[in-house]
Amino acid sequence: MNNRTSNAKLWGVTRLAFLISTLVPGILQAAPWTPITDSLLDRATAGDAKPIWPGGCSGVVVNRLNGEVTVKVVGHGLWRSSDQGANWFRLDQEAISGRDETGWATSADQNAPARLASFSLDGTAGWTSDGKEWKKFTDLGRNWDYGSVDWGAKDPKTIIAAKHETDPPGEVYVTSDGGGTWQQLSIHLLKDRGQVSMVGALGGDVLIYSRGEGIQRSTDLGKTWTEVSKMNPLTRIPVLFQGVHYLGTEKGLLVSKDKGASWQVQGAPVDIWQGPFLGRDEKAMVVIGGSGIHQTTDAGATWRRVADLKPNEEGFQFTPDWFGCYAWDPVNEIVYASSMGNPVFKLSLAK
Repeated sequence: MNNRTSNAKLWGVTRLAFLISTLVPGILQAAPWTPITDSLLDRATAGDAKPIWPGGCSGVVVNRLNGEVTVKVVGHGLWRSSDQGANWFRLDQEAISGRDETGWATSADQNAPARLASFSLDGTAGWTSDGKEWKKFTDLGRNWDYGSVDWGAKDPKTIIAAKHETDPPGEVYVTSDGGGTWQQLSIHLLKDRGQVSMVGALGGDVLIYSRGEGIQRSTDLGKTWTEVSKMNPLTRIPVLFQGVHYLGTEKGLLVSKDKGASWQVQGAPVDIWQGPFLGRDEKAMVVIGGSGIHQTTDAGATWRRVADLKPNEEGFQFTPDWFGCYAWDPVNEIVYASSMGNPVFKLSLAK
């Protein structure tokens, strides 16, 4: 068989697989997830006297404007690559350590994605509010499962965060000075990870939270609360983009254009646990759910399932309801996946 015949047959098989995956819901091409952090892990952990449990990477975010990917190496802070994992440099000025147990622990401001916050567990947590200088949060023991920053402010100060494994369970803390001092709130999140809790900082004194009993809102930094929606979020922090806050629910996207005072369903139902991750504008999004990765180009009016989740490895699971961390690069059409004890993997969505 000559190369031309072989290539023609290969193209035909690939085209057939693409048509089947497009026309028949739930049938996709095999996902070629490939590791991108093997050399980084060798470099970052070279001086360790013994491995920091559980090893590997945890946490991954992408700058939606240029495709730069940032990952957390367990115990060794945040590292960035501008060439999809070929080269790496550490960017957190030694402010960050520990690990991310959840997919909402390290996140970026979608409007200005150089601004990052990393809510570490069993290590130092912190953030950059300008994309340059890093500041450590004051430690509170084992620290955090996840948290939310008031990214709508030019100089954010308000942050709300869920503390890890407290007694009694579900302690929530807020800061109004960028993480210098923390105040425990009277509310408590659910102990059971299978029942989703959510926290959000939407303004200087505006907070939201949920524990499976609708969405509650405060305008006095958590002193008093009022129910603003009967809907129950499946995403654990809100996403802000161009003045709109997004949450994910069983009915799909839930949006607020008035800092959480009111909420409306937007578009068609979609399976969402993490996201939405924004693309070039508010119409382009990717969400991650238990059934896979879904994409829209019309602000959620229609969704297309474009890939399966990352299959589990020997470390922690890649399931997006807790341990799995996902991010989307809309510039290069790549999805990244991370989970403690594993390298970071990438999957190309380009056809």
